[in-house]
Order: sequence, then C-alpha cells, then structure tokens
Amino acid sequence: MAEATKRLVREYETVYLLKADTPDDQVEEIKERLRGVVSREGGKVIRFTNQGKRKTAFPVAKNGRALYMQCLYLGKAGLVAELERNLRMIDLVTKFQSVKVAEDVDFDARQVEADVKIQPVEDEPKPREERTFGERDEGVEAESFERGEE
Repeated sequence: MAEATKRLVREYETVYLLKADTPDDQVEEIKERLRGVVSREGGKVIRFTNQGKRKTAFPVAKNGRALYMQCLYLGKAGLVAELERNLRMIDLVTKFQSVKVAEDVDFDARQVEADVKIQPVEDEPKPREERTFGERDEGVEAESFERGEE
C-alpha cells in the first residue's frame, strides 16, 4: 500500500510594527499584500494577529508608539527573505523580525485560522498631578497616623 508523502515545511512567525496612525484600510491592504507574497512563494498564511497600538521600549522611527502585527505562516526557507524584502518596501512598516517556530510541519495538516484582533494592553497608569516639593498624599498621612508614626 503506497503511503501519501507528506509535504514538510517550516513554520515561521514575523512580527512587524506599523506607524501608530496607520488607518485600518491600509492595515488590511498590507495583510493582503503579505498573503499574496506567501502564497506566490508556495507557502500558507496561518493567521494574522493585530495586537493594537502599544508603547515601544524605545522610539522607533521617532515615534514612541506603534501598531504591532504578527504573521504566522508556513513555507520553505527562501520565503522569509522574500517576505522581509516586501516589508522593507512598505513605508508604513518601521521594524520587523522573523523567527522560525518549528521544522518539519505537515503543510496539508496545518489548518488556516481566522485573523485575530487583540485589545491593546492598558498603558502604564497616568501619572499623578504634578506636586510641589513637600506636599504629601492624603493617604500617606492617614496610614502613618494609624501606625503611630508622626
């Protein structure tokens, strides 16, 4: 009995940052362009994840915030280079990084998932109003009084 040969490929993940003021329709255009690149190179996009606008660890392209996107896909080794080449040509993309997630993944067994949009994480709490030197919070005085401190 002849067993069907499995088509084994690699699974990759590319995270890319878009400028924070990128409109939703342009985000969709970029996603479709990347889907086209992956399918043209013989791969398959598993899922796009829109992680929302977040504060970056350091300014990227002179901006402190960016729209984080993640693309999970299957393909051969040359696919990553072609995808990154296309990302470099898109002006709205400020940064990107690709990682190999797994090797020897069965191309036909891996199912395509629906795109995901995650609500952005709340940024750090808003700072208290500016105080002058020597002012204290009302709560601090009450706590020290309860503990018997002056």
